[in-house]
Amino acid sequence: MKYLLLSVIPLFLAVMAAAMGGKAVRNGQLMEVTWPAGASQTGKAVLDLTPGNPLFREISLNGKRIVADVDPAFVVTVGMRDLFSQNGWNIFFDKVPNRPYETYPLTIAKTEASMKTEGSRTVVTIGPVSVETFRGKLEITFYHGSPLFNVAAVIATDADAKAIVFDAGIAGEKQPWQKVAWINTGDSLITTPVRAADDARNIAVKYRTIAATGANGTLAVFPPPHQYFYPLDEAFNLQFTWYGKNHRRTVKGSGIGIRQELQGDKRFVPWFNAPPGTSQRMNFFCLREPVQTLPWRR
Repeated sequence: MKYLLLSVIPLFLAVMAAAMGGKAVRNGQLMEVTWPAGASQTGKAVLDLTPGNPLFREISLNGKRIVADVDPAFVVTVGMRDLFSQNGWNIFFDKVPNRPYETYPLTIAKTEASMKTEGSRTVVTIGPVSVETFRGKLEITFYHGSPLFNVAAVIATDADAKAIVFDAGIAGEKQPWQKVAWINTGDSLITTPVRAADDARNIAVKYRTIAATGANGTLAVFPPPHQYFYPLDEAFNLQFTWYGKNHRRTVKGSGIGIRQELQGDKRFVPWFNAPPGTSQRMNFFCLREPVQTLPWRR
């Protein structure tokens, strides 16, 4: 597991084009996406567009189901920027969490779905999605030649002075895995069993990655490099990952994911700008690996 977590960033940077492309087949409310996942591996994701059902009916690698019956989860906190006292949208010396803000779950309607291939990527678009005054779509990008995929909520608003931060991850109401693992700040591998009664915990990790394992493999979740962290005076590890049930009393079921600290370092905390009419790409990456990579299985 430690070697899986250490490999996340190099894998991300080394996503390569594959000779064969991905494909998607629609059968009623199910969309099956397959793509070459590198090293003679084949990835598959079965998406369920039925209202009320989990979006990911199955995520598998080489015919082995890594996880089933889970949803992408986004928790969006919306506040207000100070556009008047200094430099408009360019203000850094702002304290967004000192003004009123609200937290909302992203709603995914699943009434529209399409697929396209862009070079060495297969992109599935599902929507509409909505949160507060924001509207948009969900994009799931599968990278040919890698077991990596990206889940993004691309949203925009017409309202002015909005500032946002988001938590995100993968969650399911049927407790989709048995163990969770991460590398702690002391560079040690930590593993813990998942129990149905466990409320969500925030964890300080190294490499910004948290992973969950089931009977057939591991799913690791990590944020987009250089895009996820709003500017602060200094860089602190503010427990940017989470696992467990009922995260922020908003996410349904048990999951793993990434998170933001709303108060930052309790100094100047600007969050992210969301000017009217601009697309905000809230996203995270998932990396799947076969069970043989797990050290406690060796």
